[in-house]
Amino acid sequence: MQYLFKGSQTQERLNYLFAMCKIKSDDIKAAASDHLVKGLTKNNAALLNNVPAPNLSRALKTLNIYAELVEKIKEHDAANSQY
Repeated sequence: MQYLFKGSQTQERLNYLFAMCKIKSDDIKAAASDHLVKGLTKNNAALLNNVPAPNLSRALKTLNIYAELVEKIKEHDAANSQY
């Protein structure tokens, strides 16, 4: 399931996702931010940040995996909350 979409994230939430995964490249992070926060297309974000489009796509897939885990944790906590 797709959890991350063009322009759908805040920079703060994206930074949390970066903190959980092993993406270290500042250029990839900037391209992902341009796509997920600012709403640029994947290709434009990659071109603007001088990264190969396949590398950006791979990073976005990784981020989506972590976003899915976050959502599953939230669902679990909601289902098991005693408050």
